[in-house]
Amino acid sequence: MTIRAAAVAAVAAALLAGAAVAGSAQAPPPPGSSVRFLVKGDWGTGSSAQAAVTRRMCAEARRAPVAFTLTTGDNFYAPDGVATQANYWRPERCLLALGIPWRAAWGNHDLGGTSTRDVLGAPRYYAITKGPVRIVVLDGNDPANPAQLRFLRRQLGATPEPVRIVAFHQPVYTSGLHEPAAEARRLWTPILRRGRVALVLQGHNHMYERLQVDGITYVTTGGGGATLYPCVRPAAGLRECALEHHFLAVTASASAVSVRAITPRGTTIERIRIPVPAAPAG
Repeated sequence: MTIRAAAVAAVAAALLAGAAVAGSAQAPPPPGSSVRFLVKGDWGTGSSAQAAVTRRMCAEARRAPVAFTLTTGDNFYAPDGVATQANYWRPERCLLALGIPWRAAWGNHDLGGTSTRDVLGAPRYYAITKGPVRIVVLDGNDPANPAQLRFLRRQLGATPEPVRIVAFHQPVYTSGLHEPAAEARRLWTPILRRGRVALVLQGHNHMYERLQVDGITYVTTGGGGATLYPCVRPAAGLRECALEHHFLAVTASASAVSVRAITPRGTTIERIRIPVPAAPAG
């Protein structure tokens, strides 16, 4: 086995080890625990912007340890869905050298190949549990899939983790160039509300934006390297929109989720703190 193949296998094994199995019994997280991770989306273009975002991510990871890098999809372009020297191995080399595991969502561009599965180790939908957090990663390319809907309901049911975060590619609320994903919004958002989700991470529109809808914070993080898109449509609950390449640094504890959007220059677009929704009494 080559060094690269061994690294890919190790990432995939780590993902499978960390993925939650629906219905499995788990102990509640220890008091005071927290998890820190990085997030980017729409990134694998081979552009200088991708490389600059990744270098800043590596600097952030060296400053304080991170558990994994989560993506909101469109991981590989030109060719779609295929990891190459130009769009992955070379621009991502500092993250790879740090050994930070990947946790990826599938974007529409990722359907052209299998590298999101074979290189990043990501199933089409799955869940991760880490400390006080349960992250549910969905396939926005197939929002009406009955098995995925059942999975989402189970994952946001009674779980010991107080923090629920959901990630997918096509946004359900957005002011960006691509219109909101109507079918996903119709099918998923009632489940997100009932499931006390604190934060939804989405991509597809190449920018940073934050919306507040029905008590849930939606963050579009699509500035990982692809050409930026403008904010072009009215959107209920829009609080911030910035045309900047960027990534997110997220820290989640049992009481709050802190999100900082960071440019390749190291400047902060926005820093927010999201209180974790309380469980219903009784």
